[in-house]
Parts: sequence; structure tokens; C-alpha cells
Amino acid sequence: MTAHRGVVSVLCHERSRRVIQPVGEDNFDRAVQFLIEWVSDGEPAAREHLADHATGGGASLIAVRNNNVIGIVTIRWQSNYAGFRDHGIPLVHQIAVAGPSRRLGVATLLMDAAEGLARDGGIMTLGITVGLFDEYGPAQRLYALRGYVPRGEELESTERRGILVSKIAEGRC
Repeated sequence: MTAHRGVVSVLCHERSRRVIQPVGEDNFDRAVQFLIEWVSDGEPAAREHLADHATGGGASLIAVRNNNVIGIVTIRWQSNYAGFRDHGIPLVHQIAVAGPSRRLGVATLLMDAAEGLARDGGIMTLGITVGLFDEYGPAQRLYALRGYVPRGEELESTERRGILVSKIAEGRC
């Protein structure tokens, strides 16, 4: 996969016919619909989530199967969380997979693509925040298997979210 900030070539997973592609003009509305259905609180929130990515503040990649968006990962090149921002660590801001496509490797493909995009841009460390609740167990396991480790702190908010960071392994994608 060749990539730099904002541009990613299509990555195809042959066995499953899943394709990872950047969100752009041709698939923006489908990405918004996915966010509305699986992530956000309506269309304005979905469009706002993707807005700064279109201007270079981040990157959004979608997983597509049979022309349907089945997952998304978004990266913020400059995190709102000071602990990451002050150390130049971009944030994997959102990763979501549609219910029927979970536990099929889609999140792994999305993380491979996101880490590859970061690595191709010269970034060797990514940060993630993850809920500290049972429902986030699969995400917590995925991140641990990929080498993301707790920083020993939580975000200051009403949500219990752990802070994880990882050095991106060379050639993992």
C-alpha cells in the first residue's frame, strides 16, 4: 500500500473481497451514512466528524464489501488530548465495524491501513483511547495484540477511557 497524508491506494483482501479505501468525494455520502447508522448522533455529527479530515486535519478510511461500507477508521493528525498532542502522537479517533461484519478481521484490516498510512507519513507512534467497559473488550484485545499499551492514565471526562499508545511495527501491514 502506498500512502501519504490524505491519499491511500486501494488495499484489497482477496479472500473476502473487502477493500480499504480513503474517504473522498466519490464515497463521502456512504461514509456519512455508515457513521449515522453505527456511530454518530445523526447526519450533522457524522459530517462534522469527517469535516476536518477533508481539509488535512486527519484521514478517514472505509472498509467496503459488495459496495457497502462495513467499517471506518479515522485518524486525527493532531489530537485534542494534550498528552498525545504535546508529543506529536496522532490519535486513532474512531474505529467502528458494522455489527454483522464484526469478528471477521475488518477492524484488523482497517488498523493495518491506518498504521500504514501513518508510517508512510513518517509517523512511528499512534495513540488510541478506549472505553474501560465490558462492551469494549474486543477492541481492548485487538489493541493489545497490536502492541498498544496503557499509559497508566485516564482521560479527564465523565467517560472512563484508557489511554493507549503503540510504536508502529515496521512492515506490519
